[in-house]
This record gives sequence, C-alpha cells and structure tokens, in this order.
Amino acid sequence: MQIRQSRFDTKRITLTASLAALYIIPRTIPLDRLIGISGAITFSGIVTPVLGVFLAPSYGILAVFLGTMIAAFIPGSAGTLKFGGLDFLGGALNVALISLLIRGRRTEATLTYVATLGLFIINPNTEIFVGANLPNLPPPFQWLRLPSPPVPYLWLHLVALSVLVSPLTRNVQDSFVFGARKDLAKAVLVVAFIGTMIEHVTGGILFASVVGAGALRFWPAIFLVYPLERAIIVLGAVLVCTPLLLASRDLIARYRLQEK
Repeated sequence: MQIRQSRFDTKRITLTASLAALYIIPRTIPLDRLIGISGAITFSGIVTPVLGVFLAPSYGILAVFLGTMIAAFIPGSAGTLKFGGLDFLGGALNVALISLLIRGRRTEATLTYVATLGLFIINPNTEIFVGANLPNLPPPFQWLRLPSPPVPYLWLHLVALSVLVSPLTRNVQDSFVFGARKDLAKAVLVVAFIGTMIEHVTGGILFASVVGAGALRFWPAIFLVYPLERAIIVLGAVLVCTPLLLASRDLIARYRLQEK
C-alpha cells in the first residue's frame, strides 16, 4: 500500500510539473498594461480550466506558483513578479476554484468566492461605487461633478457569483468527462468566467493593499477596462481548452477525481 501511494504521488507530482510548464507559456504573453503600477496582465487565465480538471486544488495552487515564478525570470516575459511576488495568488485561487467546481465541491467554491469579495469590500483602499474619485473636469466645467455609475464596481463579479450558485455549475464535472464538444465548451466558459473573476478581485485586493490610499484614484479607469479584459480571457479559454480537453478524455477520466 505504501509503494502504491508513493507511485501515485509521483504521478501527481509529474503531472503538476507538466501543467506548471503549460501555465508558463501564456503567463509570458501580455494582454494589457496594468493601471496604476508597472507590469502587465497576461493570458495565463486561458489555461486554468485545464489545470483545474487534472489537478486537485492543492496541486493546482502549486502548479500556478511554480509557473508564475519560472515565467518571471524568462527574459522578455510579461509575467514579471508584482506585489512582492504575491501576484501568484490570483491565478492560484482561479485554479483552486475551478478544481473545486469540477470535483462537485460547490459549497467550498462559493464560500471561497464570497470570502474573497468580502476582503475586497472591507479594504479601506477599494470602492463599491467609483464616482467619488472621478477626476475633476477642466475649466470652465469644473463646477460639474460626474455621478458614480449606477452599477457597483463589482457588478461583473456579482454576475459570476450568480453563475456560481446557479444550476449551470451543479453537474459541470460531467460535461468535462462525457459531454459533446458544445457541452464541453459551455462548461469551460462557465468555469473560466468564474475563475477569472476571482483572480481579478484578488488582484484588486493586492493592488489596494500595496498601493494604499493612492489606489482610490485608479478604480474608475479599472472599472471601465476590466470587463473587456476578462471577456478576452474567457474567450481564449474556450478556444484553447476545449480542443485540449477533448483530446485528453482518457486522461481526464483517470485524473479528474483522484483527490477530492
């Protein structure tokens, strides 16, 4: 029994290392410049559904950590370390949440998501509505003050939370193992959307914590840009992960639920 467990762990570690290498590739490719600090948002989120399918949450976090650290030291990589090296946390939560969903652990996934949103809300350097820090207009219009947008900064994160607790995630794991291409693509879209939104709000927490009160003036610009960035990542995930997972059905059946 001990020998079997050792072999089993060796296989999982090897798979983790292989998927960490896969994570490195899009981690080096820039998607957009970060607002308020130097660095770039990368395409790493387009492969997180693959990691979430094959790796249990703990191994998924390890794969993201390794991939993030290695990508940071590749010459010309867009994945330079930010927030004192803690920027791996966003991708780690992304993969962990997807892994939980695919293993049928919706309650844990939901609690993780809600707790992360709560940390964002209670941070003194974040905003619920961004209008308070919209810039003043130039003369002779300085007397005008633009109101806050009628939707909260976290509006898309709340949409993702609604999807998370909806029937769309109830049996999502079956689509990865048995579903036709259309069902698999839909499942990838669902988990990639939820995953990228928890990654984004985690980045917001780190940004607010590191930059401090100076972060307040950047939320209006981030509010306008982040939905487009997240849409590109989700679309990329569907285009990249769907054919990869279709070609890996036998491996999925073997590794998908090895560790609850």
